[in-house]
Amino acid sequence: MTDTFIRDLRLAGRTLIKEKSFCALAVIVLALGICGVTTMFSVVNAVMLRGFAFPNSDRLVNARFIDPTTLSQPFGANGTFSAMDYQDVAPKQKSLELMAAYLNGSTVNATIDNRPVRYTGSYITENFFKILGVAPIHGRDFRAEDNQPGAEKVTIIGYGIWQTDFGGSPSAVDRIVRINGKPARVIGIMPQGFAFPQNEQLWIPLWSEFPAKARNDPQALNPAVLGLIRKDVSLDQANAEFSSYAKQLAAAFPDSNRLFTAGEIRRLFEVFTPQQLKGTLYTMLGFCVAVLLIGCANVMNMQFARATVRARELAIRSSLGASRVRLIRQMLTESLLLAIIGTVVGIGLANLSIDWLTATTKNLTNPIPSWITFDIDPAVLSVTVGAMVLATIASGFLPAFSASRQRNMDLLRDTGRGNTSRFVAFASRGLVVFQILVTVILLAGSFMQMQSILRQGSVDYGYDTQGILSARMGLMDGDYPSQEARKLFYDRIVESMSASPEYSAVALTNRFRMVISGNGPVEIEGTTYQPDERRKQSSFEQVTGGYFAVTGQKLLSGRTFTSEDLDSRLPVAIVNEAFATKHFGTPNAVRRRFRTYPGKDRPSSPWREVVGVVTTVRMQAPFNGPPGLDDTGFYVPYYASFMGPARPEPTISQFATIIVRPRSGTADDVGAAVRRDVQKLDPNLPLYFVGTPAVHLDGQIAQNRIIATMFTVFGIVAMVLAAVGVYGVMSFAVNQRKTEFGVRMALGADRLTILLMVLRQSSVQVIAGLTAGFGFCALAVILAAAPIQQALFNVNPKDLGAYLIVGAIVILTALIATFVPARRATKVDPMIALRAE
Repeated sequence: MTDTFIRDLRLAGRTLIKEKSFCALAVIVLALGICGVTTMFSVVNAVMLRGFAFPNSDRLVNARFIDPTTLSQPFGANGTFSAMDYQDVAPKQKSLELMAAYLNGSTVNATIDNRPVRYTGSYITENFFKILGVAPIHGRDFRAEDNQPGAEKVTIIGYGIWQTDFGGSPSAVDRIVRINGKPARVIGIMPQGFAFPQNEQLWIPLWSEFPAKARNDPQALNPAVLGLIRKDVSLDQANAEFSSYAKQLAAAFPDSNRLFTAGEIRRLFEVFTPQQLKGTLYTMLGFCVAVLLIGCANVMNMQFARATVRARELAIRSSLGASRVRLIRQMLTESLLLAIIGTVVGIGLANLSIDWLTATTKNLTNPIPSWITFDIDPAVLSVTVGAMVLATIASGFLPAFSASRQRNMDLLRDTGRGNTSRFVAFASRGLVVFQILVTVILLAGSFMQMQSILRQGSVDYGYDTQGILSARMGLMDGDYPSQEARKLFYDRIVESMSASPEYSAVALTNRFRMVISGNGPVEIEGTTYQPDERRKQSSFEQVTGGYFAVTGQKLLSGRTFTSEDLDSRLPVAIVNEAFATKHFGTPNAVRRRFRTYPGKDRPSSPWREVVGVVTTVRMQAPFNGPPGLDDTGFYVPYYASFMGPARPEPTISQFATIIVRPRSGTADDVGAAVRRDVQKLDPNLPLYFVGTPAVHLDGQIAQNRIIATMFTVFGIVAMVLAAVGVYGVMSFAVNQRKTEFGVRMALGADRLTILLMVLRQSSVQVIAGLTAGFGFCALAVILAAAPIQQALFNVNPKDLGAYLIVGAIVILTALIATFVPARRATKVDPMIALRAE
């Protein structure tokens, strides 16, 4: 069998070398499909299948208490695990071999060699690295005594900091640096490439930095909980045990834990992969498989054409004793060789696309986690080989089967022109219909994704997003141990910078990078609400009085905030025009009252009196928010709180965004001045995320732009392949019907008649493909309307105009692909065609 296969392979090679054009086109078509499948499966494998590369990765779990009534929410159940919950449960639980609490993606202010810098760090308890099975390459791990309030400050740094800030010197261990305003000793260095949970650069003991506080304390932490489940304990058993603790704590502490009556133990890898991301990746993988299938359909049609041309050759071989199985095997060997070459080329293209994808995602404003790497590993290669086998069978079997069943005597009596059986004609045209069907689906999805990203990038925020500069800062407990100290610094920075001639306006806001603030339900005074009635959503933001001068919002009525506006005196708010009109029926809503709605059975928020109305600007990032969220919004004084009862003391956040409007020049020109002014008041305070709102907003949609670009590439490739398929089938049909066209023209048919005949044949296939494709799209929209709508921004998946555009593109492409062979049909010389017959 091996010798026979080798002979078949040699014969296939010689045959394909003689048919260079067919071979090159088939290889390119298959390579594009295999490149797409390989690239996308490498992403799916990295994000959802491969898991963590830790020794204990299969036993890593996430633990928390959840509200079981919220299990059906789109983004998962409402859950929590407070610091006090952790300290109560950790010593007595039996299901987990080890437990650790952590906060990841946190800002850490450091001063190294008198240079302030902001790092992304994680606050962890002493068992964190032990659970992962990872240890420092230099120095030591955290111990229990490091993780106590009042303990000596210590830190473990990442390999990157070790190289950039300490020159890779072993003496970095035991160095004293300034961390969050206090001296800290470097006790360890983690291995190269380790940056878990996300892209952390250093790690600090959790309880030494943030001692556990009472559950009802507004400053109490709710850390994530990592666990190493015991080998003899199932997830169900662990869930049962933690559910019993949840019920006990809910009964003991109803003010904070009443709603969280169930435990949830999940595989950590599942927690790190949101359901919406899974859906997007699987959809993209499906698009790639569809592109591969279109490519296979193209190659199959080309194989049908080759089989028809080679009919006499196959008949002669059959007459000389070759069995039908032998003929099928020979043609499948040719398909296999094509698929192998296409796979090699496809893997090469996939390497290039994976390198581009890796570089692009790692350079995002919010880069993907460090443990996600896109590689062509054994799992990906196995899928690629599977795609190759699929391509071989899908593109070669039917043509080989059809060619091997021809009647030898009829073919040998023929003049050598070859003929096309009804089965081949039906299959070829059916494949074109299939290609158009899939192309319609891919183009519709790609078109809507591109619409979504274009609308995200063209949102009118109502203010000049390039005309102001924002920067983030964090006041850590080492330098600012009290609320009063933070308030004093915030007041001083606003006052000193407002007096600078370089800025026309200065303010503070809680909005993160001028992108994310907050939203929630509100109640209007004088309106009666049923207990289970859904309140209307509104955006909100904490700001200082100069905020509206920075953004350029006009004060329509009332006044702006002053330093006297504190919740302990009179809870006040400023609303935008959209809020006033929607909820009060008039833009003049001064002295009207409303309050935020914390939720059923939770302490009520104070009624807030409206003291001003400003023009409306968009307060949210260009993403889909909760149902019912629109442009309505309100602002509270910077030292006020949104939810819960009014507090006697101001609420001072540890983090703030400072925004300035330059008096002259561009916003980027004052970046150095802002840093200088902050350094004057605190030389150890680093500013970070410095830039215009336009830059920050663009960074937030960069990930969606990558997804939209990939969908668009899939759609374009599918359209090109479908056009090649239409052209190939129509070209072959014209060649087969040359005699017929010659006879018709000899009998008086003009060129326009012949042209319309060919176009009519193509139009039937195009219309059938369009009808089937649009039918599939309609079914998908009906069955999955909510997920599709959530994935698109300001795009209606039921928009008829989008499908009309897709249909027009497909028809135009098919028309162009058909016109060339149709025009060739009109140039058939009747005398030559009849003489050949």
